[in-house]
Amino acid sequence: MSRRWIQNPNRCADEYLDGIEDFIEFARRHNPGATRIRCPCRRCNNTLFESIENVGFHLVRNGMIETYSIWNFHGEQVDHASSSNAPRVDNVEPIVDPNDQVMGIIQDRFSIRIDQHQSGRGR
Repeated sequence: MSRRWIQNPNRCADEYLDGIEDFIEFARRHNPGATRIRCPCRRCNNTLFESIENVGFHLVRNGMIETYSIWNFHGEQVDHASSSNAPRVDNVEPIVDPNDQVMGIIQDRFSIRIDQHQSGRGR
């Protein structure tokens, strides 16, 4: 099923409205008996639960989150076979606080001036 419709800026276009119907049907099929589901509109961002009817309304009014192409919050399983073909990265850099990084650069660049300035202060 093509999800190109999600990118369509014209939320009144047949392609977009048909896509919403496909999404609602998908959500109903994968969440049998549910009366409320996560709303993937740009405003709710899959964090708020709405009635299925309201989700359809929100998707027309607000648009679908443009990056929500795998509907995992609505029952779609991630294809592990295709994700296992992704390159493995063993050398991962540690997460560095940008503030520490900036301070390190400033200290490296200006340490002599700061040290000289501080050593001359108070005398």
